[in-house]
Amino acid sequence: MRPSRIVTARLFGGALVGSALALAGALSAPAQAEELRLGFIAPMTGPFAQVGKDMVDGFQMYLDEVKGDFAGATVMLIVEDDQAKPDLGVTKAKKLVLQDKVQMFIGGVLASTGYALAPVSTAEKTIYIASIPAADDLTQRELGKYPYFIRTGWSSSQPHHALGAWACDQGYKKIVTVGADYAFGYEAVGGFQKAFEDCGGKVIQKIWPALGAKDFGPYIPAIKADADAVFSLMVGPMALQFPKQLRRRLQEGDPRRRHQL
Repeated sequence: MRPSRIVTARLFGGALVGSALALAGALSAPAQAEELRLGFIAPMTGPFAQVGKDMVDGFQMYLDEVKGDFAGATVMLIVEDDQAKPDLGVTKAKKLVLQDKVQMFIGGVLASTGYALAPVSTAEKTIYIASIPAADDLTQRELGKYPYFIRTGWSSSQPHHALGAWACDQGYKKIVTVGADYAFGYEAVGGFQKAFEDCGGKVIQKIWPALGAKDFGPYIPAIKADADAVFSLMVGPMALQFPKQLRRRLQEGDPRRRHQL
């Protein structure tokens, strides 16, 4: 197997707390409000639990700094665990709006969760701030469908355009992409491919491991031997497991190339 480099992108945890909360306060808190009810949806259990814990901790840190006061309104934060499952996220969002009467809800991790939660905000006419979900179409092709949706960060494909151009600058001509099989993976790979092929490169193969895959043994042998590099888009534990398994496979295949990895 010939690929000698791993071009890696990954999903980073942590909410954009300060900007999200400032915007939330400006849009949601009535001038004379005594209480502002905020729903927070995060994976507190499951493979993305650490990301969820970091999100909630960061949000709570900001609340502590401002003593839970937004423009005179006392904040009540209600946290719900979606386990990074879009359908469960929808259930929790509806519970927050209809039962807990929140003025807005925040959170989610996966792009697929963002796609699931945004329609809830539209149906219930409730502001939704996506702290992490970078789903492209929520602020691109489907922007008009979500008048209550607010994005405070980047979208899935955005940083990968730059990475595609960088790959051309390195002299790579043929690249295999290996991306998690869900919305963020598709959009990130798409952004990379667009920029890479615009500057003369070619994506010669796309491989889609299931989201949450731990064993990449069935996928690694399929990587085309004439690729110059591998672009990987993994999330959660996959981001550590795939490069390790690919490196081990390359080392076992040709010990003379260990210095290139």
